[in-house]
Amino acid sequence: MTGFARLFKFYVPPGQQQAYDAYLRDVVTPIDAAAHASGVFESLITITPRRPGDWNHGRLFTFANEAQREAFAGRMAGAAMGFDGSEAARDARKAHAETLRTLIGSEDYDFTDPHGLK
Repeated sequence: MTGFARLFKFYVPPGQQQAYDAYLRDVVTPIDAAAHASGVFESLITITPRRPGDWNHGRLFTFANEAQREAFAGRMAGAAMGFDGSEAARDARKAHAETLRTLIGSEDYDFTDPHGLK
């Protein structure tokens, strides 16, 4: 069985972890829940590297197929707009997020699950 994933890597500066955790809980989690319920992605795993380097927080999304992964950005933006309610609110949310963490990058991965455990 082949799987598909996208990993977003973030750097949360010292002293911002508590505020970032609150942002994840109060803002990101409801957006993720709405997106997941509408089939934007299959699962989400939060990753914290054991030896942080240029990133110290990751969000790994898995997808049923490549098409779902390719549609992710647009469909996630739609879920976020449903939460935000307006472009002004979206812009304010994004600006606030930028004060809490820095996106280091994202990468797509294909993986094999030979035992069908996915």
